[in-house]
Amino acid sequence: MMRTTQILMILLVAAFAFIGCGNSPTTDALVRRAVSNLQAGRIDPAKVSLRQALDQSPSDSAALYYMGRICHAEKRYEQAAYYYRCCLDADPSFALAHKYLAEARKHLRTDLPS
Repeated sequence: MMRTTQILMILLVAAFAFIGCGNSPTTDALVRRAVSNLQAGRIDPAKVSLRQALDQSPSDSAALYYMGRICHAEKRYEQAAYYYRCCLDADPSFALAHKYLAEARKHLRTDLPS
């Protein structure tokens, strides 16, 4: 009886480890976590959360927008423009993505060598 209980417990633990506990955060929760991290100046954890959100939902407009904002702040304007365009593909009415895409393009034009 004791041996059977031990085997069942091992199988139960293995099953939870294999399938997870169903506690993986939603895309929206990951984006909210990223925004909170950004507001606190924690860029790297924000990137991790946004990458996880985009792994779950590659066309999530908010995650794409915030990835663009991070790239923009890091002066990686080409990458920022890419994320803004992807955001607008997902949601053409995303006004801030239009605004910052224009800014990124402006930086790209002015950063060209003479």
